This record gives sequence, structure tokens and C-alpha cells, in this order.
Amino acid sequence: MNEYKVVVHRSDGTILKGITRDFQPGVRGFHLLPAEGGGIPRRVLLDEIKGVFFVRNYLGNREYDPPPGFGPAPSRGRRVVVTFEDGEVIYGSTPDFEESAPGFTLYPSDPADNNVKIYVAARAVKSIVFQPEHEPAGSGSPG
Repeated sequence: MNEYKVVVHRSDGTILKGITRDFQPGVRGFHLLPAEGGGIPRRVLLDEIKGVFFVRNYLGNREYDPPPGFGPAPSRGRRVVVTFEDGEVIYGSTPDFEESAPGFTLYPSDPADNNVKIYVAARAVKSIVFQPEHEPAGSGSPG
């Protein structure tokens, strides 16, 4: 079973960091072993989250300001601009977006991003803008 470093952004604004072995889109919840080491795995319900951010490391880089638009990372599905209810905007691509689904996978378009992929809870999204197929990869704006 694979282990994934994740940062869970909850709908109430709290953030949880840890390792999960049982996250699956479409399953009601998963377990999170705290990043601080040790501890008891905590059950996280998908209806409590904004998103599950699969990360390279827990520290990230608060100083890093990703470039706007679609970067050079290869597309993994349809290119999209996701704006969350809290105002965060992420450019990326999604291989599995469905209008009626409770969530979808988003791969950030910036290869330098600390996020490898993100499971986005659909109810935490304010808007989704799909990039037309004919636009160059470096262009695009959320509105």
C-alpha cells in the first residue's frame, strides 16, 4: 500500500498535515497519520474538506509566487482554472472532472509547485474555467 504526504485544507480553514494510505476519491473518508510523528490516525471526512493536497514536502515555500497562466508542465486532461470559494486560484489540468461528481483531481500546471496533485472538493469551488483547446499553453486567464 502506498503512502502519500498530504496537506488537508478543511472547509473551516484549518489545515492538517500527515500521511495517508487509504485516500480514494469517491470514498466518504480516509485516515491521516499526523506529520509530527506518532500519534493516532485521524479520520477525515470528504464533506469537511476544501481539498487534499498531495505534496512533495510539508514546508512548501510561503515566498513562492507561482506564475499566472499555464506553465510548461504536460497536460493531464483538460486545462482548467479553478477558483475556490476562499479566493485561491490554481491553474492546472484535470483528467476526471464530472459536473455531478463530489470532487475531481487537479494537477498544477507549474512544475515547480510543491503540490504534486490535488483532490478538489467540488463544493469548495467558486468557478471552473476550461481553457479552449486552441489556446497556447502559456496563456489563459480565469475570467
